[in-house]
Amino acid sequence: MAPRPAKSGRPPKGSPTLTRDAVLTAALPMAQEGGIDAISFRALADRLGVTAMAVSYHSGNKRQLIADLVDLAFRGAVGDPAAEGPAQHARAVLARYFPRALQNANLLHAVLADASLMSAELRRITDMLRADTQALGDEDDVLLHLLVDYTHGFVFSASSGEGTQPTIGEYLRGVDWILSRAAPA
Repeated sequence: MAPRPAKSGRPPKGSPTLTRDAVLTAALPMAQEGGIDAISFRALADRLGVTAMAVSYHSGNKRQLIADLVDLAFRGAVGDPAAEGPAQHARAVLARYFPRALQNANLLHAVLADASLMSAELRRITDMLRADTQALGDEDDVLLHLLVDYTHGFVFSASSGEGTQPTIGEYLRGVDWILSRAAPA
């Protein structure tokens, strides 16, 4: 005799309660490994042992889920590094950001596809870099864009899985080269 399927509806008393944080915690590694296309309410429900409707109830629509994942993935990514001078501060911010960006490259792809997914922490990092580059004389954000584009190009190249994996040391050599040409003499 086949086992009876689980009843839908409310979980029995005493069973673990599903939360938004539990959904995000289950979804983050799925996004990191397979990208946002790997995330579905059904896949999350299977992973969490609940219904897809329960996942949707706790996470909203898929766009909201992705926005919340971006927020979770980059929360506290760089802190507030102490450094002497704007070039050194920018380098310290980027050195802290790079490993988190590499780990969450698939979520960064989603942000590039839809800039409204950019989290408050990503905006804060951009604002810190803007303050540093402006202190170096970058009034038109050219240096800022160069650093951001270089960083994300390096992240996407390193996360592509093709060829040898570039290292953070190689990445920082490029940052140092860019900043050395921008710093006032």
